[in-house]
Amino acid sequence: MSERIRSFIAVEVPPESAEKIRAAQQRLRATDASVKWVDPDNFHITLKFLGNIEQERLTDVWRSTAAALDGSEPFTMRFRGVGAFPNASRPRVVWAGITEGADELAELAARVEEACEKHGFERERRPFRAHLTLGRVRRPGPNAALAEALAEQGERDLGETRVERALLMRSDLTRAGAVYRILEEVPLGRRER
Repeated sequence: MSERIRSFIAVEVPPESAEKIRAAQQRLRATDASVKWVDPDNFHITLKFLGNIEQERLTDVWRSTAAALDGSEPFTMRFRGVGAFPNASRPRVVWAGITEGADELAELAARVEEACEKHGFERERRPFRAHLTLGRVRRPGPNAALAEALAEQGERDLGETRVERALLMRSDLTRAGAVYRILEEVPLGRRER
């Protein structure tokens, strides 16, 4: 029987590009809100969560995904402001916004969705919203201190990074949180011959 791997497809936010985001996250942490904060070393933008799938199927999915991303060009991604889904008054997910590069991320996500659908994955029903998850609220509900901290961050510039590759990531759940490992990568801007 084949090993099942909890996996997802993403673009990275390297630690050296995340200093301003890390600082904004620290200001939000200071509210002592009941939030499971993402380790800044694990910052990424998920294009498609695949779940637990067999190694052989994962290999096929990645091959199709890499082909679908062929011809996608590298781009710059700029982070601006923080917020929450569904909203700041009843947050469930705390995020950093993406302005420049949001359209390019949406295009990558659409190509990934199309490739994965050919392998039996259901398309995401919600439209893709480019964001960087900073944390997940443990006990959703009103939190005045967190809402105020989110408002204070407003439209603050949080830096930029260059997106030059898409990654197939493994996610192993541990008591300390998820541990991510790159399994495969496809450089953007390459052309299959």
